[in-house]
Amino acid sequence: MNLNPRVNNIFSEWDERRHEELISWLHFGQYSGKEVETLESGIDENLQRLLALIKQEYNGKPLDMALLAFYFTLDVQSQIAFGEAFGFVHANEDLYDFNKLANDKFSIIELIVNHDFPRSLIQSQLMQKLMAPKGTDKFGQGRIIGIAQKAVAERYRPDAKVKRDMLDHFIAKRLSQTQSEAELQLQLIAGSDSTASALRITMMLLVGNPVAYGRLVADVDKAIADGKISYPTLRYSEALEIEFLTACIWEGVRLYPPLFVLQTKLAPPEGETVNGVFYPPGTQVAFCCDGLGRRKDIFGEDADQYRPDRWLHPDLRVLVEYLRTTDLMFGSGRFGCLGKNITMMEVHKAFVELLRNLDWALADPIKGAISIAHGIWVQEKMMLVAWPKRI
Repeated sequence: MNLNPRVNNIFSEWDERRHEELISWLHFGQYSGKEVETLESGIDENLQRLLALIKQEYNGKPLDMALLAFYFTLDVQSQIAFGEAFGFVHANEDLYDFNKLANDKFSIIELIVNHDFPRSLIQSQLMQKLMAPKGTDKFGQGRIIGIAQKAVAERYRPDAKVKRDMLDHFIAKRLSQTQSEAELQLQLIAGSDSTASALRITMMLLVGNPVAYGRLVADVDKAIADGKISYPTLRYSEALEIEFLTACIWEGVRLYPPLFVLQTKLAPPEGETVNGVFYPPGTQVAFCCDGLGRRKDIFGEDADQYRPDRWLHPDLRVLVEYLRTTDLMFGSGRFGCLGKNITMMEVHKAFVELLRNLDWALADPIKGAISIAHGIWVQEKMMLVAWPKRI
């Protein structure tokens, strides 16, 4: 998971002291959004671009939600990172073949991260220099890395303008230029893909469930009629007031966690006892996100079904158990996903605007999407049809 041979990012850093240091630098401002004034406005700008694209180019025509969701989230990540969207939505194109090349490599990445020998081989300095994506590349991850490197270099100049974005927060926290590059690269590549996965798979599940879809549309319409949603783009706080919307999103994450690669933890040198089980020194312990979210002893006999109203259970203790279990998809404690707040903000706002402005249907209910599990979802041909609403 190290995208830069010169320095670790917060996801690849194994040294616990250094990891804690990175968390203290990044958590409050970067990923919570508390010091990034452009966070919500950046999402809003790109949502309006996405809606305009769908209305102009796909009015009643099939569109691939897998691609459009990816274009949207990558543009959002770049906008809130250094103040300028890459332009995937504007171009309506997989620029630099980024998505295609990434999907082609996920099976190799899965092999590397889950097996000791290939992992130790690829982590060597020599192999990193030979095989890791480089900023001079014209296509794929390397091209995105190159754009990030250029943006960071410009901002570290003495005469650079303050933009109050994530990169400015890095600079204020005195991260080195190299460390800022590493963190931006991780955010752009990993953050965009996981958020896109949560958005597109939940959209497909929702549109494919007429009962849930109809109820959510009705709830959104009621919130609009009651004056509880701003126009042209709602605030995140307003989206959170639509209870069934949050239920639809958590239900999608439960069934199809965006990142479900084995997230191993290592037993300490003296070993560790947890719930009466002793784990010898050096033991790797992991859990299966996909299996955890489908536990019938927690979610019921219909745990394999997309049924958002389970999250409206009247017993608070049951809801807490649902949330505690599903929230593990984002990690926990000091290993929790720092980008969770951004993902939830993007997805909540996107669903309301997509349903407020457009009517949706499956392009071909008989033919499903392509969805391949590599610890990260490779999702293609998620074909939907949208028609603009009269507002």
